[in-house]
Amino acid sequence: MAIAPLKIKNLIFDSPMMMAPMAGVTDAPFRHMMRRFGNELLFTEMVLADSLVYERKKNHRIAFCSAEDNPIAVQLLGHHPETMAEAARIIESNGGANFIDINMGCPVPKVVKNGNGSGLMKTPELAEKVVEAMVNAVSVPVTVKFRLGWDENSINYLDFGKRMQDAGASAVTLHARTRDKHYSGEADWDAIKQLKESLFIPVIGNGDVRSPEDAQRMLFETGVDGVMVGRGALGKPYLLSQCTALLRGEAEPKLPPLSELALEHFSQMENYYGAKAIFIARKHIAWYSLGLKNSTQFREKINKMTAADEIKNSIRQFFDEES
Repeated sequence: MAIAPLKIKNLIFDSPMMMAPMAGVTDAPFRHMMRRFGNELLFTEMVLADSLVYERKKNHRIAFCSAEDNPIAVQLLGHHPETMAEAARIIESNGGANFIDINMGCPVPKVVKNGNGSGLMKTPELAEKVVEAMVNAVSVPVTVKFRLGWDENSINYLDFGKRMQDAGASAVTLHARTRDKHYSGEADWDAIKQLKESLFIPVIGNGDVRSPEDAQRMLFETGVDGVMVGRGALGKPYLLSQCTALLRGEAEPKLPPLSELALEHFSQMENYYGAKAIFIARKHIAWYSLGLKNSTQFREKINKMTAADEIKNSIRQFFDEES
């Protein structure tokens, strides 16, 4: 079947599928693995605007997009309009980013206590000023990701979405849970549908998409312009391409052995992080093993290892035994 491309202002993306920005996950090695299977829209990890503006090199590295890592967007976290605008200018001047997304959905306590992330849903007037400042500062599109509201007693996503649209946002993404739910409970797809029907800018749905069938169902049931996948793609860098294939009526991409994927991902992390990869890679290796026999014992063993060769040998042994 034919699927409509995703259009964000002057940008056109062939597939409506995209990977959610996830702190500590969607780094360059992770994106490399996803690019291996297709060319859907990806995001950087969340970048703190204050740190980017005040020259903290770690954040500059996170925000950097190479020419081959495309299509891609950078997600910014912050709530000071002037600082967010300056951070947006830095990102645009670096080149590579197709657009800039504002994180107004992160529920983590250390983020929201400073008024960032979903904390901005409690101050919609300030959120508008942030969007306006960024839109006036850069020529690339500015988008916003937010939630249903702070909690069940303050659901304001329809008004909030309208405010973001009026402030100049080129698209919005709704994670269909309240902030207090974090990632638990069932995402409210009816709310996504309502938001889509109330706005004229593109609306992207996020929440409970774990399979190609889920993606197809979200598109049909809500009418959204795009589908964002988060936790469902952990340990499955091929999931977006599987979703796109189903939507197009094409055969699923042929998958290599899991041991090959896990080893390649670990090697990519070694190249990017150096010796720290041993510790950073543990969660990714664990995600590849989820659902397999003896995976709990395998993860416990990996988490105690401190030598790269030992980890690689354990990956080969575990996944070859499971194949």
